[in-house]
Amino acid sequence: MNFMKTGQSIKMAMKSIMGNKARSALTMLGIVIGVGSVILLTGIGGGATKEITDSLAEMGTKLITVNMNRRQTSRTVGIDDFEKFIEQNPDLLSDMSPYISNRAQIKLGNNNFQTVLDAVDSSYSHIRGNSAKLLSGRFISDTDIENRLYVAVVGTYIRDELFGGADPVGETVKLNGKVFTIVGLYEENDDSSEGSGDDKVTIPYTTAVRFLKSKTISTYYFEAASEDTVEAAADALKSYIAQKLGSSNGFNVSSVKEMLETMDEMVATLTTMLAGIAGISLIVGGIGIMNIMTVSVSERTREIGIRKAIGARTTDILMQFLIESIFLSAMGGVVGIAVGLGLGDVVSLALDMDFVVQVNMVFISFGFSLLVGVFFGLAPALKAAKLNPIDALHSE
Repeated sequence: MNFMKTGQSIKMAMKSIMGNKARSALTMLGIVIGVGSVILLTGIGGGATKEITDSLAEMGTKLITVNMNRRQTSRTVGIDDFEKFIEQNPDLLSDMSPYISNRAQIKLGNNNFQTVLDAVDSSYSHIRGNSAKLLSGRFISDTDIENRLYVAVVGTYIRDELFGGADPVGETVKLNGKVFTIVGLYEENDDSSEGSGDDKVTIPYTTAVRFLKSKTISTYYFEAASEDTVEAAADALKSYIAQKLGSSNGFNVSSVKEMLETMDEMVATLTTMLAGIAGISLIVGGIGIMNIMTVSVSERTREIGIRKAIGARTTDILMQFLIESIFLSAMGGVVGIAVGLGLGDVVSLALDMDFVVQVNMVFISFGFSLLVGVFFGLAPALKAAKLNPIDALHSE
């Protein structure tokens, strides 16, 4: 390769680009939009995915949920059955908690409102991990369960609304007219607003059965012995429940790990689709480059003739115009990356969400922009290289 001639071709290409700044900027616009769109859309998708996966991970990667539909079958599987199953399969499952969810009227003095009422076992706190961490006090104990005590753990919204932000542990409140003693306060999980994850009260499930006058428990949370046994434990539970019910209908078994895997597959498909849609702009930008380069060849026909007359080879002319096309797409790619990252920060602030830069998509989109420059710049460059020098010199 003749580096001197290549350097000369680069200088001439840059001179042409800088000599027509407005036209060059408009030519690059399609590439800028395409690259910027790829980075922006995949970054937003990555941020949304991160929030969802983080939320699922907080539930515990060893968590398995069983939902029973009483209307599907008259036969039942209860707490005693599940406890026996865990005892027989310690290599698959380590713990279980029944879960009852309802709404209740909470009252202190003249202040009262509706809140979420959860009823669980003492093992619920470590099964649910981060979502059940305490700020003060204690969680529901085995003694509370055995004696059906009227005790409660409350969220930070309850603390702020009823106790003005003061620690409520040791205080009493009324739930549907019954007096409960607050024994624990959850850490803030959301924003301590009405209807958020911090607007809740948790009581012993045995108390709830009496308190709500219902013996129906439709949801159970299980903890797998390890992350490696989650899938096997879920399958074993499905087989056990189906055998007890005499049917594979009337229940559902799901795991956080399974949901995370499904989410990863969905996100991969969505990211590919978004990148493909945004990539269309790169194709459009490439067509713009081809059009402008074709015009440029027509405008500089005499210049090409003069260069050929003084000894420039066909490959020299080809390289000059091809390098110009590549430079246009490369500069458009760089600007597009900057635009995509900048808009990503703006969107992140506006929507109050994470913007996760997909580094691989940055390189892929930039590389694709270079390929677009080569592909769409090749035809005009070949046209320029094949010009007859005599005909070119006679052109006006």
